[in-house]
Amino acid sequence: MGLGGAPGEYADYEWFDLADAPSPEVVRPGPDPLSDALRDLVAGYPVWAGQGATRVLLVDLDNLRAGPTRLRARLSVVLDLARQADRVALAGQVGAVARSRPWLEEFADRAQAVPDGADVADLALLAAAQEVPDPVEFVVVSNDGIFADLADRGDLTLLSPGVDALSDRLHGAASLLVDLAALEVEAAAELVRRDRRGPRRG
Repeated sequence: MGLGGAPGEYADYEWFDLADAPSPEVVRPGPDPLSDALRDLVAGYPVWAGQGATRVLLVDLDNLRAGPTRLRARLSVVLDLARQADRVALAGQVGAVARSRPWLEEFADRAQAVPDGADVADLALLAAAQEVPDPVEFVVVSNDGIFADLADRGDLTLLSPGVDALSDRLHGAASLLVDLAALEVEAAAELVRRDRRGPRRG
């Protein structure tokens, strides 16, 4: 999965081993500066339309591929949105779900592991969306064009794991696009600036 912003063709891909998946025993609680900075940036967007419709969050965990630090930051954003939503559905292949669950806190049990195959997680998320009666609004965390038709039912906010891999059809259907990969770069740069400034003196 291309994440965007890399200088070369293959540098745009982040490879990982499922053996690196965090387990509950090694997940350390406490502050995480990148997560906090990314959450603050996403909070600046009007992600929910606020029109009185049922708020539905759909998360394609297969699209959140990243190393442990970035994955934790991305899932911290997912947690914020899940706590604001009326309905939440999360799905992905077994490895993606295993890597994500330790960071999903109270939503860990809702992460649905699906068999390998094209669009299997997407179809599970769309089935969950179909169960919600109108009026409805959607926040989708994915790059896959299959979600574009949700715009026919209401506002569709898209959190893209990186617009370089984003479906043109989904991009065109979205009411609002938030590029998580670009915001990660911004958040990391802000942390570097803070570190260079050092602690404030009283």
